[in-house]
Amino acid sequence: MLVQITDGPIDEAAAQAYVANPKCGAVLVFRGVVRDHHQGKSVSKIDYHCYREMAERELRSVAEAAATAHGLDRLAVVHRIGEVLVGEASLLVVAATVHRRPAFEGILALVDDLKRRVPIWKKEYGPDGSHWVDGVTPNSESGPGG
Repeated sequence: MLVQITDGPIDEAAAQAYVANPKCGAVLVFRGVVRDHHQGKSVSKIDYHCYREMAERELRSVAEAAATAHGLDRLAVVHRIGEVLVGEASLLVVAATVHRRPAFEGILALVDDLKRRVPIWKKEYGPDGSHWVDGVTPNSESGPGG
């Protein structure tokens, strides 16, 4: 299993190569990208922050749980931190399974759990300034660290 937090662009080809397995008939790719709006406001970029050791540990736990529960044969999960512009990927999940349904269900469960459990904070920037986005934070109003 490949689980990684990266400071630079996500290497999708490397993640797909990692999960390649001739016994798997399904390879599903989920790419979460920064969109140009959120809650009615324009967004130009997001700055992701984390306490890396804690975030990697929890990300691995979430990935292992999804792989076990859904029978994912091979799995790669990469989350980007730092500045990510509109259209760029902030999350990549690639799952390989014998059949398609476990891949779809496993990725859906993994991404939902990741958003609930992994302590990665994001600050959105737009023409109206910047603000922290609610998520897994010690204090959602002030961002990382409370």
